[in-house]
Amino acid sequence: MGGAVRSAAQLEGTPHGPCAVWGVLNVTPDSFSDGGAFVDPTRAVEHARRLLLAGADVIDVGGESTRPAGKTYGEGARPVTAAEELRRVLPVVETLSAEGVVVSVDTSKGAVADAALHAGARYVNDVSAGADPALREAVARHGAELVLMHNRGRGEVGGANVDYGADVVATVQRELEAAVARAVAAGIEPQRLWLDPGIGFAKTPAQSAAVLAGVDRLVRTGHRVLVGASRKSFIAALAPDADGSAPTPGERLGGSLAAVAIAVLQGAHAVRVHDVRETYQAVRFVEAVRRRAEP
Repeated sequence: MGGAVRSAAQLEGTPHGPCAVWGVLNVTPDSFSDGGAFVDPTRAVEHARRLLLAGADVIDVGGESTRPAGKTYGEGARPVTAAEELRRVLPVVETLSAEGVVVSVDTSKGAVADAALHAGARYVNDVSAGADPALREAVARHGAELVLMHNRGRGEVGGANVDYGADVVATVQRELEAAVARAVAAGIEPQRLWLDPGIGFAKTPAQSAAVLAGVDRLVRTGHRVLVGASRKSFIAALAPDADGSAPTPGERLGGSLAAVAIAVLQGAHAVRVHDVRETYQAVRFVEAVRRRAEP
């Protein structure tokens, strides 16, 4: 398995260099796509190893479903306690980190981030853009990397959450820059911060599409950008099946790969996906074509 783990240099990611592939590993019973499949730590670790062999650079371990409330998911996911989240993620983080795997913990809780970083995780992927001061402090203390994902509330798709004015990308960028300022004030160096536009969170399908189309504007901020569009419901809304029905999460590979290609062409530094093998091929292909198109 060791040969599947990428070096730190390969993980840097630049607008003209390799885009990293982050493999999703949900150790939850209720995530929108694969909830319940990997709640057993042994099965979770085995799946992570498969993702690495398929081309994953980072394994993103999540112990709490973050599916947002709205038309698609009704009331959305129920929050879990920090103790329960730690029970789910720590055995997996510890095992993978001990094997030399680059691990990210997908959490918005300071206590979970602190424990996971102590166990060997190198990234914190936060859907709340660092709302918890304890999370920002933990990242600063451990010298880790932090992904700030744009969100509003708990990601509910409706009401004031989806009021972005005339330019949704500009509003998202402005709110992410405020999150960057909070993180820097907590002692996190700007070069250790990533931006995620938060596709599908507090955004209608049309707004998610606009944000995806505007990824290059976030790249131009100088921060590295992670894009997570894999299997999300906006794909089904914008590209229903030929008979008009909505494809299920497992039937959204085509749209997911198209989103990856759009992100890579705009300079995204990483993509977070469920289907690693197919994504790895798509990323490398897009990069190869782009290199040949450059003067």
